[in-house]
Amino acid sequence: MRSIRPGRIASAAIAATLLVAAAAPTAGAIVPARLTVSVSPNRIPNARRGVGTSVKLKNTITFTHPADSSIRLQRVTLLLPGGGFGVTNGKLFPSCKASTLNNARGRLSVCPRGSLVGRGIATGTAVDIGVTSTGRLTFFNGPGGRSLTLNVSIINPALINATFTAPIRKISGRYGYRVTFTIPAQLQTILDGPIVVRRITATVGATRSVRGVRRGFIEAMRCPRSRRGPARGQFGFDDGSTSTADATVSCR
Repeated sequence: MRSIRPGRIASAAIAATLLVAAAAPTAGAIVPARLTVSVSPNRIPNARRGVGTSVKLKNTITFTHPADSSIRLQRVTLLLPGGGFGVTNGKLFPSCKASTLNNARGRLSVCPRGSLVGRGIATGTAVDIGVTSTGRLTFFNGPGGRSLTLNVSIINPALINATFTAPIRKISGRYGYRVTFTIPAQLQTILDGPIVVRRITATVGATRSVRGVRRGFIEAMRCPRSRRGPARGQFGFDDGSTSTADATVSCR
């Protein structure tokens, strides 16, 4: 029988441990979180003449609250793949400021045509009255392509409309980009009671013609040899607790 080297056994064990950790919610967190991230299309040929494949990036975050939880979500930080896997082209798109939408009381039509880059849905519960409802998320390119402008519109059980800025930072190391959403106080409570966020789903990606060439708000330049890229979500709550969830973005 062919012998197996101890080093290979150790390597296999480490790899298996990492895969389990990436798929599982945070152990021991007060509010465990699960993150999935995908790109569409996921077939990514190598870029030609500096122009990559326009893709849409979909993120789904699920929070598992303990019974009778009133813990409010205050911050969401997404660490996303960069380099050849994905680049942002916000500077090529029209932009819309958070102040523009807030001054217009959330009237989305005040933003320039072509500045809308994504949509989503957030599901939460107004725990004091036991009503679970959804909020509509609309993403616009921020000034200079250095941020996202996020409008949140809730109708039930009360009307809330708020817009805020989420900075996009290019970083080095394992991840390529960091996007930070600091949730305003008016989106943490409703009817003077806490909102418990249970699920967030958002898809960001748009295209426009620039000097006769179709460009994407997010472009993938190539698929890595590993056929995957890392992503991470970091979440902060009003009780001081935090939660972390890892995910893998696949391509071919």
